[in-house]
Amino acid sequence: MTILPAENTFLSQIIDDWPHRACVQSVVKLMMDQGYSAKSIRSTIRTITAFIEWMKDHHYGNPTQLTYDDPDRFTEYRAAKGILLHGELRSLQRLGAALVEAGVVFPSPDLLEPFDDVNGKFEADLRRRGYASTTTSAHLRYSRQFLRASWIDGSGISHLHYDDIRDYLAGHLERHTAATSKVISSRLRVFLQFCWSAGVTELDLAQAVPMVKNHRLSSLPSFMSADQLGRVLASCDRATVAGRRDFAILLLLSRLGLRASEVALLSLDDIDWHAGLVRVHGKGGRVAAMPLPQDVGAAIADYIVDGRPTSGSRIIFHRVETPCTPFSTATPVILIARRALKRAGVTGLRSHHAHIFRHTFATMAIRSGVSLTELAQVLRHKEPDTTRIYAKLDTEGLRSLARPWLGANL
Repeated sequence: MTILPAENTFLSQIIDDWPHRACVQSVVKLMMDQGYSAKSIRSTIRTITAFIEWMKDHHYGNPTQLTYDDPDRFTEYRAAKGILLHGELRSLQRLGAALVEAGVVFPSPDLLEPFDDVNGKFEADLRRRGYASTTTSAHLRYSRQFLRASWIDGSGISHLHYDDIRDYLAGHLERHTAATSKVISSRLRVFLQFCWSAGVTELDLAQAVPMVKNHRLSSLPSFMSADQLGRVLASCDRATVAGRRDFAILLLLSRLGLRASEVALLSLDDIDWHAGLVRVHGKGGRVAAMPLPQDVGAAIADYIVDGRPTSGSRIIFHRVETPCTPFSTATPVILIARRALKRAGVTGLRSHHAHIFRHTFATMAIRSGVSLTELAQVLRHKEPDTTRIYAKLDTEGLRSLARPWLGANL
């Protein structure tokens, strides 16, 4: 690991004898990779050094064993003395994250939930069954919410009956749409099935979770016109780094019909510049090679050459502002799409989500004569029926199927 000379000297002089020095070095390395200035890195090191000296001076417990409370005690001490500086809390949070990752920080008992053991076993079961990390996190969010509402010390959730599950859902589903209610019910059912098989509950409570109907093909997908899409793309100021990045992202959404997560996690290794192909990592771990249009490739190359920060990550798209971290979730792409729609003044759509670009791509493809079978392949739909909704947007094709009105000659 390479550390700036000044920072390395500072570390050696102050914390050579601290057993967790490697954690401080990892914080420095991470900040360097994320594009922080030398001034910010020095400030972080000084804060961490002050924390370590405070731990030694106050002899709190074993100075080699830390708890989550220790940084809070330190900041309270600094605040009481009137010497707490801006940014010190964030610096200690970085150190805390490194200590947790190294397995040398010990949680305070009051921060543990009584049901953490059950949720931890549920997480292990999901990972064993091959669930993706993002899907696992989503399941855990709903299981934790359910456990927090239902857990009773001493009996856990073993006391629950079918009526308790119905009452819980009745209080949670009434404020959600049919689509969200279906997701909540599905994830609760998976969790309760685990609880039954693991002996956490005495009854198979999953049987009490109703099937929520959500007729996916009952409405038309919202999409942009060609003029609206043109305005959205033109709204990107390509004279700036952010504009070049956003333009490349919006082209990937609109010209290839990619999902937000697929764009966010696109890697340099996924593009074959010579063959003109891009490898897309879709749902369920499925990988597909797609043609890379010339204008899309040019936009990506423009950002990489003149905008993408120096990074140890292979992920293409990064934050523009410090820390210049690579995208790790779909959220930045969703926000970029929303801002672009707002800048272009696109209104009248039922949704301003990034998925509107995928709907627009599919609609234009259908209206240009692409068959549903071909579109399903391009969109990489696992179930062909998912593509059927776009048939409703083929107005010319539907007009040819319409029977003449008998009253026309009356």
